[in-house]
Amino acid sequence: MLIRIKEHSPWKTQVFVTKALFKREIVTRFGKYKLGALWLVLDPLVSVLVIGLLLGPLLGRSTGDVPYAFFLLCGFMQLKLFTGPLNSGISAVKSNQGLLIFRQVKALDPFIARFVFEFITTLLAFTFFCIAGAWFGIQLSADKLGTLFICFLLTWLMGCGFGLVLGVSCTKFKELEKVQAYIQRPLLFVSCVLYPSITLPPEQAKYILYNPLSHTVEYTRVCLFPNYKTAEINLYFPAAVALIVLAFGLMTYRNNRHFLSQR
Repeated sequence: MLIRIKEHSPWKTQVFVTKALFKREIVTRFGKYKLGALWLVLDPLVSVLVIGLLLGPLLGRSTGDVPYAFFLLCGFMQLKLFTGPLNSGISAVKSNQGLLIFRQVKALDPFIARFVFEFITTLLAFTFFCIAGAWFGIQLSADKLGTLFICFLLTWLMGCGFGLVLGVSCTKFKELEKVQAYIQRPLLFVSCVLYPSITLPPEQAKYILYNPLSHTVEYTRVCLFPNYKTAEINLYFPAAVALIVLAFGLMTYRNNRHFLSQR
């Protein structure tokens, strides 16, 4: 007697596959470390402590009423939300190559699973830091939580777009894996992570604000600290960049989807 296997719609199949890849990502990322999920908090915290001790006495006064440690934390978490999808997208296909032999698994599914993983884990870590900061007496505003979420969403979408482009490009051209690390390093200095935009001379600030990350980083601080002063920032510019980069990333994937599946 033949056993009839229930067929799912393509959408349901992709959801099931993405969930499975997401669970696999959790085990892979946290299972290989003894401290497991604690690295979500420890990794940015160590960076903030080291840089805060080095630059805090020099730049701490320029942040106004915002504690410099939390000032740095906002910048680091936004930067991580951008570089996380970008870095994980580079090895998404290579790390899940064996799973692409299954008909239900498409080359886009590992990208989606990794991007969602980066968004959820970074958001959870930032929520933890906000709760801990309020516990220790830091005055955080909850009036603009919707705008704060949009800031994180826009940064993440930009990272997803670049992650798709680099993921496909690095699969075709292995040399790009070494080059992309050097391209990312200046982001720490040109994204207003270490200093407020208002402290820059106007002729320099206008060039820094060409970087859409500067807008989302500074807007995050404005949402949490309403009295925080910045240069002229907005969310329309990063929204436009996110839309363009994400569309370009999806186009790059679509044009190379057969190449990725046959690797």
